[in-house]
Amino acid sequence: MNEKQFTVLLRELKGGLKVEHFAKFIYLLIAWKKLSPQIKKEELTFEYFYNQKIETKKFQSVVKDLSKSIKLFELFLNQNIRIDKIESNELIKLCGIANEELAVPNVFDIFYSILDGYMDFSVANQIANFGVKLLDGNCDTIYSPFSNGYNIAYSTDKKIVAESFANEYVIELMKIIDGIDIEFTFTDPLENPTYINPNAPHLLEQFNCILSFPPMGLSTNNDFLHTDKFNRFKFHKVKSNREVAHFEHILSQTSGKAVVLMPVGFTYRGNQDEEFRKYLVENNLLEAVIQLPPNLHNATSIETTFIIIDRHKKNNDIYFLNLKHESFLQREGRKLVLNDVDNIVSIYENKQEIESISRFVTSDEISNNSYSFAIDRYIISRGIAEVQKKLQSFELINLEDIADIRRSQLFKDEGEGKEVYEVSPSDFNKAGFLLECGKIKQIGSQYKRLQTYKLEPYDVLLSTKGTIGKVAIVGEISETIIASQAVQVIRLKAADKKEKAIALYMFLKSNLGQTILSTLVSGVAMPQIATAEIKKLSIPILTKEQEKQTVLNFNSEIKMYNEINKIYTDVQSIHDSFLGAK
Repeated sequence: MNEKQFTVLLRELKGGLKVEHFAKFIYLLIAWKKLSPQIKKEELTFEYFYNQKIETKKFQSVVKDLSKSIKLFELFLNQNIRIDKIESNELIKLCGIANEELAVPNVFDIFYSILDGYMDFSVANQIANFGVKLLDGNCDTIYSPFSNGYNIAYSTDKKIVAESFANEYVIELMKIIDGIDIEFTFTDPLENPTYINPNAPHLLEQFNCILSFPPMGLSTNNDFLHTDKFNRFKFHKVKSNREVAHFEHILSQTSGKAVVLMPVGFTYRGNQDEEFRKYLVENNLLEAVIQLPPNLHNATSIETTFIIIDRHKKNNDIYFLNLKHESFLQREGRKLVLNDVDNIVSIYENKQEIESISRFVTSDEISNNSYSFAIDRYIISRGIAEVQKKLQSFELINLEDIADIRRSQLFKDEGEGKEVYEVSPSDFNKAGFLLECGKIKQIGSQYKRLQTYKLEPYDVLLSTKGTIGKVAIVGEISETIIASQAVQVIRLKAADKKEKAIALYMFLKSNLGQTILSTLVSGVAMPQIATAEIKKLSIPILTKEQEKQTVLNFNSEIKMYNEINKIYTDVQSIHDSFLGAK
């Protein structure tokens, strides 16, 4: 019986129970039959119950007795399943299914299917299998903290020791029905770690192989920082999310290799994330970064990255592998899957360098990129490489050396005070100077701050959040204008900044500028370019003649768009007057 057939059966027979509860109930019966040879009291075995008159009340009594000595039944009583809603005739049918020992889907798959990822974040089977294969074969035991689903157990014959807030009842079913070898503790390893060195209780036990799929985006109250006696948390400080704390705990128990699935945001975020990435690089702990494509996980479309730690690295370079390349992907219906995981693992194990897919990166290069692990910084297409080569033909300067760069701030509309315009990327002109336009806000108590952020003539505006890469240049304005939070304001320092601002505006709009900007984008749900990246952006230094040419190009562009607008107006007039003017 496959997963789909069994799910249909569950929905047909569930009676007054939720499908999830009904699944937990029927798998209990299957587990009970498997456990019966170990049960000493014959009257508590499945066979004895099945060969007597089957009644719901009698079943409840047997479960209560079994819960005193068998953990599965104790956990079952804590599932809040209304057994009394199952009629005795329905119970007979269910016991018949268990007695026939039909081949049913493995425990993890059925619960994952029913609840579409039955815990907060459970990775798809293919990713779990991939994670196991990324560990080398020298593991007797795999330590797996924080993970919410332990389908990795179906991909290895190694013992798994695990601690997290996963569904303990489901894991117990997996152990009994599917025979997985897992030692599980229901706890938060940050606050109450299980595996402590018995000979030195102030130290944590060390594991040679660790594989973890921590939940993502969980906020934290940081209480565990004050109770920690193992000196684990050197970087996690702010009350944002637990991702760095999760990784620090993993690192504290790693004596060999750790494979950790992290959200892509970890690869480029600043503050504590950046400090922790710097620590991994400078201490030569980072072996590889493997970028996964989005939409691989059933319960979320979040983009994720395998970060691989090795305390026994033999060189100082870091291997980057980009699995977003189309050659690795295929679709199964609506689902995106990796094509030939064994081939991918072979590429990783042999550390093959493949154009546009993988390469070794020096620690110095990572340092120069603010310790970013973002894959697009290091693995680029042939087209982008050609553009970067073209840019190198110019004499270059960092934008921050010739301009002040600042992201605009939020100004609330106070309903009274000075009226100002707020421009967003949607207000940017296709050509020419930006003049008074946008949303009108009234600013009262924020008036002093307004003086800092109001725009000036020849400011260059660049959209760097949400919509990426739109560019505008402010003209000779007479009214007060501010930019929205999605905009970086670039103010040139030169006295003759009009021509230089036009040159910068035309560069950022060009295919050359737009391609370079595209390599700086991070984030999937909300693409953005950090201010620090804009400051380091390499800008061509133009001669006076080249500046004059860009001004001519600027004026030509305005003329062309005026002609386009006139043509559009003429076309619209034809549409407005179907038979022509009388």
